[in-house]
Amino acid sequence: MSEGHYGSVEAEIAGVKVYPTIKESLDAYVVPLCMERARAAGIPVPEHYITNDIFEPPCIVYPMNPFMKRHSVVYKSGHVKRIAKSMTRNFKYAMCVQKITDDVAIREYKCVMGTATCDAVQDIAGKVWDLFHLPICNIRVIEDGKIMLSAITSCPLHELGSRELKLLRKANEWQI
Repeated sequence: MSEGHYGSVEAEIAGVKVYPTIKESLDAYVVPLCMERARAAGIPVPEHYITNDIFEPPCIVYPMNPFMKRHSVVYKSGHVKRIAKSMTRNFKYAMCVQKITDDVAIREYKCVMGTATCDAVQDIAGKVWDLFHLPICNIRVIEDGKIMLSAITSCPLHELGSRELKLLRKANEWQI
């Protein structure tokens, strides 16, 4: 939880309309919640399940504990026990496992106000904006002939490149 999160919580408690809402931002960043909301909204997502035990590769594993943010892509069964132990903090927390095939591409794109600089993910970026109202975020996708949303992560303003900053300026032109 960041300073921005707690500021938004205080604002909501005080009756100020917050955009995105606390629920929207939490749902977006907790992978299994994101997957279920995205699926219900018509966004393609991979088959996934929650476990705190071993899993079957190939897959992408996301921790659900509040102390970890990284994910792991696992192709070999020899790595399963070590990664499961690490991601679950000794099998105490759950993890979200997304099934993939060996030949997928996993890519990440920056989104600004529902727009991405890559045409291939524009539809998903727009739907993520409509669903979660995150002004700036990263979307991780799985590409295997079709594009599926794998996760949404935060994107600090300083990580935006010139193309994304141009999108941000364009999105804010209405305020001038």
